[in-house]
Amino acid sequence: MKPTLPALAVMTAVSGLAQAQLVIDVSGYEFVDGLGDADNQILEVFIGASWEITEISWDLNLTTLTDPNASFPSWASEANIDFNGQLNLQVSGTAAGVVNENNAGTSGPISLILGADGLLRMEFWESFDDSPGMADAFLGEGSTITIPIPTPGPLAAVGIGGLFAARRKR
Repeated sequence: MKPTLPALAVMTAVSGLAQAQLVIDVSGYEFVDGLGDADNQILEVFIGASWEITEISWDLNLTTLTDPNASFPSWASEANIDFNGQLNLQVSGTAAGVVNENNAGTSGPISLILGADGLLRMEFWESFDDSPGMADAFLGEGSTITIPIPTPGPLAAVGIGGLFAARRKR
């Protein structure tokens, strides 16, 4: 049993350090109508079947728009991003119109489980629809969502560690 412990310690250390960052450019995406509306923009990104996402970071530049039939802009606090129906991100807390307002942060630890198709589905939607069928806000240039993804290195270390542990037992 003792030979197994050093192998497990190495695997934990290696898997804890080796992570890549998946950076998703969401520049230009618009917030149109309420959650689930056919006019909303949806972005799907393949990550991996049954994958668990434990953290999501964002760096978003939000601009709200004014309905041509109204004299006031949509509020920034109405812009939301839904992640697979499991997590919702309110992009801004500002109860007013904004121009290129930067909002950055990290949500974690979380447990967002992807389905068998391996897709992360992001729906850009408005909690209050000022202009049905029209964009109420959009994400400006440089807007990104970042997800840490374990690299193949830790998985290989698990396999090698398992072989090492099995070989030492004999």
